[in-house]
Amino acid sequence: MALLLDPSIDLCSIPAGPPPNNTLPNFEDPATLGPSIIAVGVTLGTISTLLTVGRLYSNWKKLHSADWFTLAACIFNIAYTGTICATHRVYRHQWDVPACWYTPKTLQLSFAQTILFAPVFFFCKAAILLLYKQLFAINKRIRRIVDIGLFVTALTYFSNIPLAAVYAAPRAGGSWEELLLTVDEWSLPLGIAGVTQSAVGTLIDFYIFFLPLPFLLRLHLPTKRVLGLVSIFSTALLGVGASVVSLVFKRQLLSSTDTTWLAALASMCCLIETNIAIIVGCTPAFASFATNTIAGSTFFKSLRSRLLGSRMTSSSSKKDGSGVKTGGTSDQVGVYGERQTPRRNSYYKLSDTTTLITSKDRPIGSRGNTPDEEHEMRSELSSVRQADQRV
Repeated sequence: MALLLDPSIDLCSIPAGPPPNNTLPNFEDPATLGPSIIAVGVTLGTISTLLTVGRLYSNWKKLHSADWFTLAACIFNIAYTGTICATHRVYRHQWDVPACWYTPKTLQLSFAQTILFAPVFFFCKAAILLLYKQLFAINKRIRRIVDIGLFVTALTYFSNIPLAAVYAAPRAGGSWEELLLTVDEWSLPLGIAGVTQSAVGTLIDFYIFFLPLPFLLRLHLPTKRVLGLVSIFSTALLGVGASVVSLVFKRQLLSSTDTTWLAALASMCCLIETNIAIIVGCTPAFASFATNTIAGSTFFKSLRSRLLGSRMTSSSSKKDGSGVKTGGTSDQVGVYGERQTPRRNSYYKLSDTTTLITSKDRPIGSRGNTPDEEHEMRSELSSVRQADQRV
């Protein structure tokens, strides 16, 4: 840090860390994790944001605390991802980073990232715990377990704010330039606190993953549906894995001189962990949104009708002897009897997958049907059934 005080030295020609033996600094085109971190952050951030919007839309008339916590997690996650991506150029090996890149602005972004770490991790994991509490509301035991998990989660992550205030911010009356000169003094205590916090956070992740499994397996639901619910929450294993890997990298940071590279890897794991947590919490509600809103929309129905209709028309045109008009196109594909003459009230409608009888139908052979009409109706029914089998 004494080099920073010597104005005669060009800091842009000096590496920020000592290179390994037989390795030369590369300031032009070095290996970097910057683009990878931006890609991961933007991709997962977009997915988690879309799922959050779908969840809020689906639950808009009955929002619970879990929904509000998910919204808070999404907002903080966007800000957290922004601070990580803003420092993408330093995500190189330490000896490939020019010393002049370390400025007060770099420390300010690092401080903001440390502060945002607390709320984004708390809200995304607390939202899942509150979802458990909502799903298993009648079970007093799981409500008590969830409350304990919420308390430990809040204590673990919000402790990051006072730690950042003590070790990652200037003292009262000090400046960021002065803090830059003492970076070696405060980085080690903050790193030890980060490893401890990450270890407890990993235990919380395992706690969240295993908590609902015994209750899900005891639900009186069809096996297929229970397995579906288990598979949804099993997606959290990706977040648990990211948490474990992040802990390994943070542990290596305490003794390594290549801090920028390891910090980049740890930051990428953090992005995966937070976004996976949001995605897991939103998946059940988003599935309902996709089924009821997206699949039920006029556009989706029209698209589905066109795709299925073209397939049905192509299949029918290749076969004959069915008694149903084939070839050509129509506005309502797969519908038989829609344009019958009004000489009787009984007619049959062939839907996409099954034959439906309208509310005006009368059974064959009922009063009002002449022998000729009854014979014709039986012939039509036989043709409809043959067409239905081909569909």
